[in-house]
Amino acid sequence: MLASPGPRVRLPEGLLTALGGPRGARARSRATGLGRLAPVVLLLGLPLVVAALRQASCADHGWEGRAPVWRQCASPLLASLVEDDAGRGVWAYLTGAAPLDLPVLRGVVATGLATLAPGAGIGEQRWVLVLWTVLAAVILAGLVVVVGTVRGAPDADPVALALSPVLALSVLLSTDLVPVALAVVAVWAWSRHRPELAGVLLGLALLGGPQALLVVLALAVVPPAEVPRAVRRLLTSVAVTTLLVVGPVAALDLGTLVRPLRAWWTGGAGPGSLLYVPELALHPLGPGPVAAISVLGLLLAAALVVVLASRRPAPPAAGVALVGLVAALVTAPSAPVTAALWLVPFVALAGVPWRDHLVWAGAEAVHLVAWFGWVSAQTDAAHGLPAGWYATALALRVLAVTRLGWVVWARASWGDPPRAGTLQRLPTVRPVDEARGAVGGSAYPPVTEGP
Repeated sequence: MLASPGPRVRLPEGLLTALGGPRGARARSRATGLGRLAPVVLLLGLPLVVAALRQASCADHGWEGRAPVWRQCASPLLASLVEDDAGRGVWAYLTGAAPLDLPVLRGVVATGLATLAPGAGIGEQRWVLVLWTVLAAVILAGLVVVVGTVRGAPDADPVALALSPVLALSVLLSTDLVPVALAVVAVWAWSRHRPELAGVLLGLALLGGPQALLVVLALAVVPPAEVPRAVRRLLTSVAVTTLLVVGPVAALDLGTLVRPLRAWWTGGAGPGSLLYVPELALHPLGPGPVAAISVLGLLLAAALVVVLASRRPAPPAAGVALVGLVAALVTAPSAPVTAALWLVPFVALAGVPWRDHLVWAGAEAVHLVAWFGWVSAQTDAAHGLPAGWYATALALRVLAVTRLGWVVWARASWGDPPRAGTLQRLPTVRPVDEARGAVGGSAYPPVTEGP
């Protein structure tokens, strides 16, 4: 006697969506409101916990010296509190008493955290780590909601942001997340037909890095048809916001604005960049050629954005921006693991498949480990990684990043591939509604007998 089947176990709809359910099911649940995104926000705990555990060893012994590099938990943000006097606070930074080679927005956030953190030395560093972890968690939770509620991006997947392994590698190492978040919320505002808000956000994001220029261009070349003079209103808001912030900062200390540009122009090639490969081969490029190539890279990224936006139908603005960001990252003079934060939310907005996402995340992890190994080899060759192996890891990372842009480019060029199945290829209408012809003739359907 066969046993009767037990009752079916049905997962809650929100949890099923969070675990990456069918795309159609996710689309049907879009009307359920923000409650469906609550389980996705909770998933952020996984990469944040991993990121915090990576800093646990350095939290015991500090972030300066060789030991953090050997333990592979070094953090430029936390090391700068002591090494670059960022721990003196935001006022010292704005007045030039604590000079930093950081864009204004990132410098204000880093020194602002130091102002709020009590103590000095390693105690201050630990408090900054705690404060930044909490702030990053709040920002990422907001970005998950933004990705889940954006309009005009049918492939957007908030789970791809919440569970991105790249967050675990990079989110606590710098304050790059702040300008990234402003740019992503600007895309959301643009999709909601709010060009002034998008312009204000992008004007602030420009103070955190030149990558925001490509997001401005992507929005300008994919304007909403329903909003009159949307591009003009966007660019006006960007310009006014930037000038309103730059003016007071320049009045306090012009060097706060000039130092990041000077460091970019004279710094030469850095980690994560293809331009660093000649230096690994003991034939380094000079700072001038490196800066010139990076400028050409930005121009190439802008050209790709314009060409991609000219496709019909035009792809979503987030996908257009992702292609530009990929080109800029590949040709940048320096591309540490923190630079990958610019790609994470746009990969989620563009709906890049998980296979390509995980391949990219794996390449980022391999490159980060290889970079620490290469740096360790400079002090102890017996316990480090040779230059050739680091160059190999760097090339793999560049290929994986380029693949992200190619996925969006190919989708816009040739459209989504047809789904597998025989019925997809059958005609949707009957070729002949009424059979005509003689018995045995070539009519379709064939006539097998007379009336």
